[in-house]
Amino acid sequence: MTSPPATDPVLVIDCGTTRLKLSLVAPDGTVLVRQASEVPVQRDAEGLAWDGAVLGRCVLDGAAALLAGRRVAGVAIANQRVSCLLWDAATGAPLGPVLGWSDRRTRGLDRALRAQGLRHTPGLTGSKLRWLLDQADPERRRSRAGGLRAGTLDSWLLWLLSGGRLHLSDHVNAAQTGLFDVRRLAWDEALAEALGVPPRILPQPVPNTGPYGPARALPGAPPLLAVIGDQQASLVGQGALAPGACKITFGTVGVVNAVLGDAPLAAHSRDAFGNIACSTPAGVLHGAESSMQSAGSAIEWLMRAGVLDEAAALDCLVDPCRRSGAVFVSALEGLGAPHWKPAARAAFLGLDASDGRAELCRAVLDGIACAAAEILDRLEAVVGRPLGEIGLDGGLSASRAFQDILAATTGRPLRRAGSTEATTRGAAALAFAALQGLPPDRALPPPPGAGRVQPRDGTRPADRAAWAHAVQQVLATAAAPAAPATPLP
Repeated sequence: MTSPPATDPVLVIDCGTTRLKLSLVAPDGTVLVRQASEVPVQRDAEGLAWDGAVLGRCVLDGAAALLAGRRVAGVAIANQRVSCLLWDAATGAPLGPVLGWSDRRTRGLDRALRAQGLRHTPGLTGSKLRWLLDQADPERRRSRAGGLRAGTLDSWLLWLLSGGRLHLSDHVNAAQTGLFDVRRLAWDEALAEALGVPPRILPQPVPNTGPYGPARALPGAPPLLAVIGDQQASLVGQGALAPGACKITFGTVGVVNAVLGDAPLAAHSRDAFGNIACSTPAGVLHGAESSMQSAGSAIEWLMRAGVLDEAAALDCLVDPCRRSGAVFVSALEGLGAPHWKPAARAAFLGLDASDGRAELCRAVLDGIACAAAEILDRLEAVVGRPLGEIGLDGGLSASRAFQDILAATTGRPLRRAGSTEATTRGAAALAFAALQGLPPDRALPPPPGAGRVQPRDGTRPADRAAWAHAVQQVLATAAAPAAPATPLP
């Protein structure tokens, strides 16, 4: 049964790796107001982390300011996944940092746990929570007594916004922890216990659409309507929810998501990770995912290094019809699928004295396009069905030069999203779906401005053979003996 159409906008909180975006989205999908701010990041040799209290204040203060004098129908959350924290159940005070998705301080622990034969996936939330607990509650007394709470960022934001009354995690975020059984839609308590994470501290799993309760910490206490991981939010935002649908989001990292349908992926592999694409009270869509660890971050590096003035200048510098012999392996945060080498580092090869800013930028775009092509080929083989037209979103997808190079390199049909902010649109669609009792792909009008990518005549694809050879050289330099496994307490 559907409800009358909503007339007020919804507030979308998009908590990313480096930026917090707050938007008011109208029922027709129009973004009425948007404000963005930098998220204070703690980045060092150990990786990526945040101060949970500071992050919480940024969200609450920013949302309260945006809502001042405005009425909204409710709140939706989209967040970076895997990152997690512990907090005190009584005071809400974070205990230790928010460990980021790319944080490396658990690498030794992951090796030790795998050596014990545990079937957990390294680098996901499970071992991060183990590390945090070893620091804050080594005997697990507070955890088992109910004094601690744990969760990914969706859980933390729901806790804060509800005034400490909700301890929930949506099925999409829960599926990225490595502790969740996507078939039963429940925590794998045996695995959690084996990892040293008492199941009692984990949040209650819920669908991506609510309502869950009021956001008591915000003016007017609007209802909390929807929550979802950012990558799957962009699937919803592109309307890509049919089995076989696929998209790539070129944000800080490059993430490929495919929709499988009612049945989950048979098994995780180096080529694909089975997860959940979207979950509502009406049912669950299973998905598969793969990723490169450095996409937009490589463009940010070009700007920090003084090679590129701004991202928009790419299309002025790079001619898709010209290519030098320069090759770039985008591994600023390690190599992702299918290699999964965190110790690998980025490299330029094949440079000569004639190469300048344009050639360096073209090589970086080529490297990202080659990584995407490899991931798509392997993902298609794993899911056992042809991938449909590939949707593109994220900041880098706005570059026409990159669109041309990617289309020529992959040889696949590509469709650009109507907006690079598909994540915001997807979270809003879920919120309006919750309000009106509609499927998420019917809650908003079709996104405007989407279109097929037609590479311009003469576009030269990236040299995948040269890139593959360069990857092997990077892997060889990363094959030095690993640091010893961290002794288990």
